[in-house]
Amino acid sequence: MATTPIIHTSFSVTSGHLCFGDLENIWHGASTEPVHGFPTFSPLQGGTVMQFDFKYNVPAENGTWNAIQLVDVASQNVRGWLVTHEDVDPAPEIDKILRVSGSPYERDSGSSMNNEDTKAEGVLVINRYDWGYYTHDRIQVDGIETFDDYDPYMSESVGLVDCQHAKDQVTQWKDQHPCKRGSSVGALWLRIPDGEYKFGRFGYNDTRTAARSFLFFTTNTEFCRTALSGFSQSLRRNEDVQ
Repeated sequence: MATTPIIHTSFSVTSGHLCFGDLENIWHGASTEPVHGFPTFSPLQGGTVMQFDFKYNVPAENGTWNAIQLVDVASQNVRGWLVTHEDVDPAPEIDKILRVSGSPYERDSGSSMNNEDTKAEGVLVINRYDWGYYTHDRIQVDGIETFDDYDPYMSESVGLVDCQHAKDQVTQWKDQHPCKRGSSVGALWLRIPDGEYKFGRFGYNDTRTAARSFLFFTTNTEFCRTALSGFSQSLRRNEDVQ
């Protein structure tokens, strides 16, 4: 039995900041002032859904970050991703994130929104309306026409990029379908097949000065049937979500 999960790929952070999201989000994150410490913001006013005004960059611990697939226990199909700094133990890290702010579709999963509790625990909550298609009306970048609005494979995807490489990486990715984008030394492109509506959670270090992990999942991710790649034990028990 494996004692550590299988690392799918890795990338490096050297600038102390990560940009994240769809291509327009990433470009916006690289074009705005770097965020320092744990973000403080209020929901955007107006509209029919709650959105937060993310800058799409976060302080991040420098070093190697490892990407681990979250897989269906039975089929081994990819259902999500956990990306952690090399000094972070993945299992307790994802346990904490799911306790503080897991899937909004599962019971006893903490808070589904950013609040004082999630801040105290160092978990930054990103929901379906906070990025991608739902931010196109307020974040538009000339010259970046992407395929993100339409995916015949019904998948969801996001990028994580070292901020100093963000604009160059977006330029490389923009002419590629999300299903075809690859990773590089300073960037990851994460894709979840057969997923709908994407969610993200950044886990911060104990002093809440920098992110050390990122959880990516969709509406279709059932954590009671999902495990870290290489493990057979699901991330949550069935009775936890009933």
